[in-house]
Amino acid sequence: MNTSKWWLGQAGRLCLAAALATCAVQAGRMSVASWWAHKDTADGFRKAERWDSSNPDYAVGLGRALMSEEMEGDQRGSVLAFERAVALGPMRAENWASLGEARASAADPLVATLAFRRALDLFPKSPAINWEFANFLIRRGELEGASIPLALALAGDPALREGVFDLAWRAGMMPAKILKILPGQPETASAYLDYLVSTGRLDAAGAVWRGLVESSYPIDLGAAFRYFDGLLAARQADLMVGVWTDLARHERMRMPLPPTGEERIIDGGFEQAPLGGGFDWRMVPVDGAAMSFDPSMAHGGERSLAIRFDGQHNLDFTHVTQYVPVMSDTAYRFAAYARTEEITSDSGLRIAVYDAFDRQALSLETPNLAGTSGWQQQQLAFRTGPETKILIVQVVRHPSRKLDNRISGTVWLDDFSLVPMALANH
Repeated sequence: MNTSKWWLGQAGRLCLAAALATCAVQAGRMSVASWWAHKDTADGFRKAERWDSSNPDYAVGLGRALMSEEMEGDQRGSVLAFERAVALGPMRAENWASLGEARASAADPLVATLAFRRALDLFPKSPAINWEFANFLIRRGELEGASIPLALALAGDPALREGVFDLAWRAGMMPAKILKILPGQPETASAYLDYLVSTGRLDAAGAVWRGLVESSYPIDLGAAFRYFDGLLAARQADLMVGVWTDLARHERMRMPLPPTGEERIIDGGFEQAPLGGGFDWRMVPVDGAAMSFDPSMAHGGERSLAIRFDGQHNLDFTHVTQYVPVMSDTAYRFAAYARTEEITSDSGLRIAVYDAFDRQALSLETPNLAGTSGWQQQQLAFRTGPETKILIVQVVRHPSRKLDNRISGTVWLDDFSLVPMALANH
């Protein structure tokens, strides 16, 4: 046997064994470090760093844990932890952003700015980093500098939209400036419209609405209807009409056919699928009443609205509604056709017409519909008040006060109409 080869073989095996042992020890240390890190506490991350000092994630975890613990010395400890993190992972943008956040908390704005800018050099369009940087700049009163990172945060992460809008308004950013940071995305503009409506900033919402109408993108009907309802709540009747007119012009293929002549009711024959908002029919599901369109039973056109009551509820039914724009101080005639089949209880169906903003100014109902009958015309004649601009036309059933008060049976409704009285007489 060649002695030198034998010794070389032994040496190789020893080296391999040593390497394997080293790997095993390192793997063990990493496993122990991971176990401590999963405790997600400052002490856990400290011990994780002792077992595996090469992993920047443990330094980041320690820094975040210290920032969240309101104890003396935490700010300094978090800064040191994030400095170790950037030393171990200098190409990780999030580590630099965390250092910037820690430096800002430690009242070190110059180094914080440098750290944030280094993070954005590495990941310029990161929504999270731009969001953190914008918050930092706004806390320092640098509204102009915050515009670009806010815009990038908006463009990159839909989940940040409401936070960006709220931050910009709380910081005192001018509405025109906020409009400029919106990216060219109709979804973001619609989300901003929703935010403004929900916070009662209808004047600013008007500018956003104009931008949506002037764009070539389809308008989010849900956002449009929520804006419409915000104007309704604020009793802005003229603006409600304007929004509907804008929608009819911009979304011709999706909007219901406009009424002809002086007719004020939209789709009085229930021939189209209702949009559920604006001046179109709104039908809200309710237990105890099933609403559908019945092509086998129509007074005119191709179908009618059928409402079937299951006999298990004493319903307070107000779930079929249309808001109708009208002229003030004008005589109108309302008409509709109804057919009933075995409508039980003393309180059946009626059709109510009333002022949307002041029910004392105008409130009328057709006679009670009960039992079984063929098609019958329901009529109301009235004059709108001097301030009346919007009416509500609503199918209603008032709860019965009698012992046998549950309603069952079916009513069919068709051919709703509301026209000025002078025209109704021709």
